[in-house]
Amino acid sequence: MSVLATAALIAAGLAIAPAGAAVAAPPTSSGPTARYLVQLAEQPLASYTGGVPGLAATKPTGAGRLDRSSGAATAYREHLRRQRGTVLSAVDIPTSQARTTFDTAFNGFAVELNRSQVARLRATRGVTAVYEDQKVHATTSHTPDYLGLTGQGGVWQQQFGDVAHAGEGVIVGVIDSGFWPESASFAALPTPRPDQATIDAKWKGTCDVGTEAPVTCNNKVIGARWYNYSGLADAFADEYHSPRDRNGHGTHTASTAAGDHGVPASIGDQSLEAISGMAPAARLAIYKALYDTGAGSAAGSSIDIVHAIDDAVADGVDVINYSVGDDIENFSAIEQAFLNAAAAGVFVSAAAGNAGPEAGTVDNSTPWVTTVAASTTDQQYSRTLTLGNGTTITGVGVGGATAGPAPLVSAKDSALHPDDTRNAELCADGELDPAKVKGAVVFCRRGVVDRVAKSAAVAKAGGVGMVLYNDTVNSLDPDLHAVPTVHISDTDAPAVASYLAAGGATATISAGTLTAVEAPQVAGFSSAGPSYFNGGDLLKPDISAPGVGIAAAFSPAIGGQNFALESGTSMAAPHIAGIAALLRARHPDWSPAAIRSALMTTAVDTTDKGNPIKLGDADATPFNYGAGEVRPGGAFDPGLVYDSSQQDWQRYLCGLAAKGSQVPDDDCATTGAIETSQLNYPSIAMGNMVGTQTITRTVTNVSDRKGTYTSSVQAPAGYSVKVTPASLTVLPGRTATFKVEITNKAGAVDAWADGSLTWRDNSQHQVTIPLVVKNSGLIAPDRIAGTGTSGSFSMTAQVGYRGTLAALPIGLTAGTSTTATLHGDAPIWDWNSPDKLPVPLPASLHRSTVHVPVGTVNPQIVVTGEKPLCTDIDWSADPLPACGDFMFYVYDSTGKLVEYKYGTGDGANIVLPGAGDYTLIVEQLYTLNTPAGQGTNTYTITTLLPGVPGTSAGKLTIDPKKVSVMAGAKVNLTLRWSGLTPGRRYIGVVVLSNGTEPLKTLPITVRS
Repeated sequence: MSVLATAALIAAGLAIAPAGAAVAAPPTSSGPTARYLVQLAEQPLASYTGGVPGLAATKPTGAGRLDRSSGAATAYREHLRRQRGTVLSAVDIPTSQARTTFDTAFNGFAVELNRSQVARLRATRGVTAVYEDQKVHATTSHTPDYLGLTGQGGVWQQQFGDVAHAGEGVIVGVIDSGFWPESASFAALPTPRPDQATIDAKWKGTCDVGTEAPVTCNNKVIGARWYNYSGLADAFADEYHSPRDRNGHGTHTASTAAGDHGVPASIGDQSLEAISGMAPAARLAIYKALYDTGAGSAAGSSIDIVHAIDDAVADGVDVINYSVGDDIENFSAIEQAFLNAAAAGVFVSAAAGNAGPEAGTVDNSTPWVTTVAASTTDQQYSRTLTLGNGTTITGVGVGGATAGPAPLVSAKDSALHPDDTRNAELCADGELDPAKVKGAVVFCRRGVVDRVAKSAAVAKAGGVGMVLYNDTVNSLDPDLHAVPTVHISDTDAPAVASYLAAGGATATISAGTLTAVEAPQVAGFSSAGPSYFNGGDLLKPDISAPGVGIAAAFSPAIGGQNFALESGTSMAAPHIAGIAALLRARHPDWSPAAIRSALMTTAVDTTDKGNPIKLGDADATPFNYGAGEVRPGGAFDPGLVYDSSQQDWQRYLCGLAAKGSQVPDDDCATTGAIETSQLNYPSIAMGNMVGTQTITRTVTNVSDRKGTYTSSVQAPAGYSVKVTPASLTVLPGRTATFKVEITNKAGAVDAWADGSLTWRDNSQHQVTIPLVVKNSGLIAPDRIAGTGTSGSFSMTAQVGYRGTLAALPIGLTAGTSTTATLHGDAPIWDWNSPDKLPVPLPASLHRSTVHVPVGTVNPQIVVTGEKPLCTDIDWSADPLPACGDFMFYVYDSTGKLVEYKYGTGDGANIVLPGAGDYTLIVEQLYTLNTPAGQGTNTYTITTLLPGVPGTSAGKLTIDPKKVSVMAGAKVNLTLRWSGLTPGRRYIGVVVLSNGTEPLKTLPITVRS
């Protein structure tokens, strides 16, 4: 079975077998195996609140921390161990096979499984989820001065008396690619340490030095672990089997968060003066779960990440930095582990991702982690590019060497292979013609190839300098290059290209100098919201921090440099982690949510010149920078905070589950559900604002004095905002609740608008949260479902504009069906293209085509199996009924995968993009409880094409068909059908429009 098929299989949801259920015997052929994370139903130590007879709660209360050594924890861990054994025994898997187990932030184990074992575990009582191991990757000074940490009026002096005490008593865990123990940023702290007793009381970890290039720990880096369940340590021959960092990413992030203070640093011939971590007196615990890929990046697996989270919480860390992502907004084992870590009081700072600036690219977007975007500081290393025509362009570059005057040549026009210029344009190794490049400055396009590798390719071909240009909005990065290099923006690049095209071009590149610039700006690579996982109803990212050209320690294993200037949200996240460590040191009783709130409500959303923060040449928005760039000084006394807890997060998850999201919903009957926008968060976001909506928030006074706060609002354009009550008086430690009523007056349709809400008191507290809203134009049900040969469905639609609402019903149709009988288990095959199917086609695979005519609305393909899914059978029956699981893939006419689905009880249903020709693949994964040689299943493939003439059945009407509306108006609509044949499944659609343009298409399903 393909990896994609397996991933879909385990994402489809899990059935729980009744008590004492029998389990099918393993098949005679075990088939290929893969690594899985199995999550068990009971809560881990970090979030267990009691309920098992005789076992007390282990979740910390108030400001307390998890104590794994307590009698209650010891007893509960033994209970979890026994439960683990029970589950494994039920599916005939030896406990020794599950070598990696978790019980602190995640309850479960990692194990190698074949297809049938996955199916049986999914149907076993006590199993919540089975996740296939997934790959994650790294999301790749002056900042203490810039952020206001240094000096007599800075945070270190004002809050801790001296930099030597900044962060004392706090442990920062860094889940990354390890660390370079010999780095000066990780040198031992002076002794004796005034916080040593505090550290000794909470630290339960270890220093696993490794087997190859072992590390050492000290009183700065007090612990280190490394994980290789994934086998990634073996994938690249030069990697270390130890916590030692070959890639440099982990060393950089760890030293940024909590590296020693006043470390002299330089890169090549460029002095960086002294660098420091944000919390220089904090301790570090290193969790190496990422490994160098040999291509300049680092990657890890979800099993190793979850193991690291579990260990970090058990070890006693206060803060976790997670500069890692998978470029997917979803809920996985990693999100579950971080939820429990936060429930145990651990603050998690996570990188927003480097897939920006496009909207909807944000990663790590759950509300129990703080999601960090990348922005710039007020200094940059600049170089000047002077063209032969006298034009000067200021870009970014580091180093004292210069280049030119010299010929300026285009990398694309200097291709070694003129018939294939793409790689040459990117300055890939071996693609430049030395005869054209020797002695010249080369104009290279950013992208694909590592930036430093580009200049190495230029040098190898004999070039003397490089102009690296952005072709889209992106950061400018002061890398250490093989030849003098100036990095220029996408807006400056056309002038150079035009000059080159005229012929006879020359250029000069100046030495690098440190210059002052307006700041902050949002880095072009920084991933942006809205968060589609949250339906636009939770603002992510939360906050921004410096993430461009950040000077920090590095691994010399690759380039021989002990320090580096690096860019990425990976560099931004440890700034927040370190600052959070400072806040935890000063306020050990604050929850992770309270710390985040303090950071967000005191952030700045303008530049140091008072101008709007920019993204390229355009104004940035809260979807780029969250609440703004961090300014830690005010966060130590924010006045009010917006707090939330594990129970709030569970109710949020239940709200998502009610909308069909694949998230845990086991406790929803007990905890209840809330809309995402109602989560008590230090921002307000509404992605579907057509009329009036009311949001409730609660604030807690964390100061030592009573405060009377008055609200003020900067309303989003086109909306009115009313706060009730407009004034709050809150005693120390007490809470107050208020409502925010937002009304769409003339908000632009299908556009976001932003504003803010601020509470001010007479003690100079200014508590500001962003407010973002979108007029979607229409709120209506997502789907219509009915039963019977005749019937009706009533619904309400609310509009966000003035004009007309029109409703057009199309259908109904039962479609046309064919059948396919498949035999046996699917082989491993490359699902990326239907042309890569095995030849001859195995009996377990079916291939066919379908043509969708122009004019079809919401075309669909449904596949159902004759035998039930293995998750749907009665496991207590004797004998067990036969069952089978399958996958369904659809490809367009170019062979591109449109979508894939794992079979469900109602069949695998795929909605096609529109008119065209498609290839369908049905893959029988396996059958269980069938005699040897009889693993067959017959599948019905139904094509449904609403709107195609001659396919409609019965009668379908809607009332009213058209009505005049005002913004905020609600319209009651009634859909009616009749004349259907009993026992069939019909589909159709209702298209709602403003009379000229469609606004929403509502799929209809009627089971007659």
